[in-house]
Parts: sequence; C-alpha cells; structure tokens
Amino acid sequence: MDKKPYVSIIIPSYNSEFYITRCLSALYSQDTDIDHEIIVVDSSKDSTPALVRKKFPEVKLINLDQRVFPGAGRNVGAKEANSDILAFIDSDCVAHRNWINAIVEKINEGNVIIGGAIENGTVHSPIGTADYIMTFNEFLPDMPEREVTFLPTCNFICKKDVFEEIGRFPPDWLAGEDFLFCYKASKKYKLLFTRSIIVSHINRENFKNFLFHHYNFGKHGAMTRKKLKLPGTAFTKHPLLASLLPLVRFLRISWRIIRWNRRLLPKFILTSPLLIVGVCAWGYGFFKKSFAL
Repeated sequence: MDKKPYVSIIIPSYNSEFYITRCLSALYSQDTDIDHEIIVVDSSKDSTPALVRKKFPEVKLINLDQRVFPGAGRNVGAKEANSDILAFIDSDCVAHRNWINAIVEKINEGNVIIGGAIENGTVHSPIGTADYIMTFNEFLPDMPEREVTFLPTCNFICKKDVFEEIGRFPPDWLAGEDFLFCYKASKKYKLLFTRSIIVSHINRENFKNFLFHHYNFGKHGAMTRKKLKLPGTAFTKHPLLASLLPLVRFLRISWRIIRWNRRLLPKFILTSPLLIVGVCAWGYGFFKKSFAL
C-alpha cells in the first residue's frame, strides 16, 4: 500500500496557465524528506489542466466542469486529502524551499491553524508592489510572530479535523471567504501568524485589474461586516463615516510599514500615489455595497 502522506498541499486554480508551472515547480523543489501530496482543483477555461497533466503527472488533478470560487475549490481539495495536515497555497504563489519543513515544525509545536508570511513576487513593478502592499501589509516577512484573528489563504495551514469542525470555507463567496472562516475559527482556536513559513506572491501588474481587484475587496469587506456584525459595522450604516475609510486604511498601512517594515519604506513612498488610488477604489466598493448606490 502507498504510504499515507504527512501533508496535503491544496491549490485552487482558475485560468492559471501563466502561474501554475512556477507554483508546482517550487513544490517539487522542496528541500524535504516529508511525505506529501499535491492536489490541484482546477475549473479553468485555459490550458492549465493540460499543463499540469503534461509537466506534473504525479499531481492529483481534479478538473471541474464549471468554474468554482476559491473557497469551494479548497473544500473539494480538502475532501480528497489523505493527510491530517492541510496546506493551502494559491496558484500565483511560489513556496520557499523549506516551506513544508517549516509547516511541520509549527504543527509539531501544537498549533492547528497557521498562516505564513508573504513576499513580493513582482518587485520590479510599481503596480505589482502597490498591489502587494495593499493586500498583504499585515503579513509581510518582517512582521512579528503573533496571534491574529485573520490569515490569508494563499499561505494557510490547518489540521483537517479542525477544518471540518469549523465548517470549511463558504463556497459561494468570490472574496472574503477566508475572513469568514477565520472569524469562526478564532472563537475557539488560536490563529498563529509566523514569518518562518514563506511564499512569494505574484501580484497584479495591470492598472485596471489592480483597481477592479481592490474595488471588489471593498465590496466584500462591507458584506462580511454586515453579515457578522464585526467591528467596523458602523461604517456600513453611516455614509459620512464610510467616506473616511480610504484615509483610515492608508494611515493604518503607513503605520505598519513605518513600525515593522522599514526596509519597504522607499518603495512604499514611491508607490504611494498608486496606493492612494487603490484605497479609494477599495473605499468606493465598500461604500457602494454598504448603501446600494
């Protein structure tokens, strides 16, 4: 009989032909002796499944007939997983060579839900860097290890029994499904952020895609606050307060960079015009969803 893998790596994928090779090559290049399996849950319309079959035949490829959102894809992968440790990574991420070893080390310390640090995979792109700072400013490699209430699912580890107990990811949310899962999980379990588990994220380098992405994040930010009555729900009820959100968000990002990530300060200053436009797009999405303009 085949040996049971110690870690199941799960990758949701949609139209990932430009990223999936780098993602899987990094996983195949891991400096580890730990048994693991790789599961790709794909609902693409492009050549992604053909690339996976040709270049990585050992991967367990689950090819779905219709598009599913990332949370639903992760749920399918978790159901097919044969190990007790679920390690989620996105198709536009590249894991460091010791990624699997670092995961197992933190799990063996008694942690059951872990999120790792995110590096900038588009360091030479101003738009990509702005997208990176906006999206991952709470999870940069220089941030301290700490307990948090939210972790990004592009570098997310969870024991399988805990994942099932929490109730999996909401399958019908395009964005924010990780926030909803973590909110429920944090009521019972410690969520650990660690900078020892690192992936590099390939960010958006197209200005239109950058704006649309953060506009959508703003909409889903309002939706999650309404659904869960989280801190910040007041912003979804008062237009004047909501109009201040872009400024509040920019100041919070600035504080994190100045306090913990000073190595990134020059690029933060250079990309600040893009960041201001991005937080305004995010704020407009939040405002529009809150007040149904």
